[in-house]
Amino acid sequence: MIQIDLTGQVAVVTGGSSGIGLATAELFLRAGASVAICGRDSERLAQAEASLKAQFPQAQLLAQTCDVLDADEVAAFAQAVQARFGRTDMLVNNAGQGRVSTFANTTDDA
Repeated sequence: MIQIDLTGQVAVVTGGSSGIGLATAELFLRAGASVAICGRDSERLAQAEASLKAQFPQAQLLAQTCDVLDADEVAAFAQAVQARFGRTDMLVNNAGQGRVSTFANTTDDA
């Protein structure tokens, strides 16, 4: 198995409280990265944070409630990541809402 060393790197994972997002956060932590996760459900996010801290007790981890459909919450999460880690090196945008439209007819607000 190939081992990737991400020591010193900062990864942000939206939708990081379960499923693919949580598994991705685990992989980043295993590789030595500092990780910030967010999710809408504060209870599920707290459970994910506790699980990650139990698996990786020395890890640099930030978990914050954030609905990525709310621009103010996204800005607050980005500010928290900046304050804690100073930068973001990688982003896994694993959260959002499905929409049936084309790129050309979807507004920024949508």
